[in-house]
Amino acid sequence: MKDYIYRMMDERKDLATKAYALANFLSNTPIVLNDTEKYLMHEQLEIMNRYIDILDARIDNALLKEQKEDEK
Repeated sequence: MKDYIYRMMDERKDLATKAYALANFLSNTPIVLNDTEKYLMHEQLEIMNRYIDILDARIDNALLKEQKEDEK
């Protein structure tokens, strides 16, 4: 596998860890957040999850491209 694919996989893993931690914080924290903080954190989590989806698609595409190159 090419280095850039490994980098995307590492980035995805790091982002997923952070997204999981944020989701856990939002669902389990006893700290009371104001409405703005809650909204912004939920928005951040949604965007992080969308970014994970995009990274997944890019990784899949890169692996498929690499596979096709190997078949030549």
